[in-house]
Amino acid sequence: MKLPKSSAPTLADVAREAGVSVSTAARVLRDDSYPVDKGLATAVREAAGRLSYVRNIHARNLRGGLPTMVGLIVGDMLDPYYGEIAEAVTLRAESEHSLSAIVCNMQRDALLEIKYCQQLWEHRVGGLILAGGGFDQWSHFDKLAELVGQLQAAGVVVVSLTPRGLNVPTFAVNNEDLGRLMAEELVRWGHKRIGILLGSSHSEATQQRLRGAMQELARAGAGFIIEHSEYNARAGAETIEKMLRKHPDLTGVLVGSSAMAVGVLGRLTDLGISVPRDFSVICAGKTMMTTWSSPKLTTVDLSLAVSGRKAIDYIAAVTRGDAVDSDPEPIPIALVSGESVAAPRRSVLNI
Repeated sequence: MKLPKSSAPTLADVAREAGVSVSTAARVLRDDSYPVDKGLATAVREAAGRLSYVRNIHARNLRGGLPTMVGLIVGDMLDPYYGEIAEAVTLRAESEHSLSAIVCNMQRDALLEIKYCQQLWEHRVGGLILAGGGFDQWSHFDKLAELVGQLQAAGVVVVSLTPRGLNVPTFAVNNEDLGRLMAEELVRWGHKRIGILLGSSHSEATQQRLRGAMQELARAGAGFIIEHSEYNARAGAETIEKMLRKHPDLTGVLVGSSAMAVGVLGRLTDLGISVPRDFSVICAGKTMMTTWSSPKLTTVDLSLAVSGRKAIDYIAAVTRGDAVDSDPEPIPIALVSGESVAAPRRSVLNI
């Protein structure tokens, strides 16, 4: 049995099929403003349809045209935190800049992030947004930094949505202010024994949030306990139970992500602890999870969509040759009141 021809049709094939020159076929298929006879244009489009021809974007980029694709690497597609970023980036790229965004899910794997950086470079993206790191700042960092430098030297515009210690523009909130604001809210309600439940201690963003929270709690004379866990609901549930069994005098907790906080709420319910009557919870990141949680979580809005839009706008501006600020201002944060924080009413939990 003879297998069908596997090579993709070329522009020359379309021109031959339509009976026109290659330059005429190219003008028609890229919707050039150069005038082409309507009959010839129709012939070219019909020929392209019969041959199942699609434009070779890679070839166009290699010939020196403006990039048409950007890469976005997110940490975990199952986490609404990254879903909000991906939606903002993909919509902004298409609607404002006629760019296509390729989204890669690194699954919180440092080696997979490096692999995707390399693959997106090979696909000739004009820009790359790193939105998934910060959970493990030390493993394979040197390799990532070297690769980012190579990407930049090749003309790829690389940005980050969290502080990574990389020499790239970062579109993110001030994480010390974030930690401070969460602590301030619990202190304002009268809490004096507070848990701090954050992500990996190797993350630069986590260290910044921790500094802000500790400074505010120390200023207010409040005691605190620190625990680190992975950024997911199960880890949040397991860690809050461990924390409360060791320290039943805690009256509230500040949590590093909405996914972790939902896990915290679920485990507190399992333990017979009512929020906010018996215990208060505040978290970083306003997502669908915080809106739908019961009770509705009090959060600090990280303006994730704003960060994503500013990042793609920056990449588009640089590739056009526009003047840009390579040291962007921090993204504003705001407290979003919910139903999970109240004044403490007891001294020791019975669990």
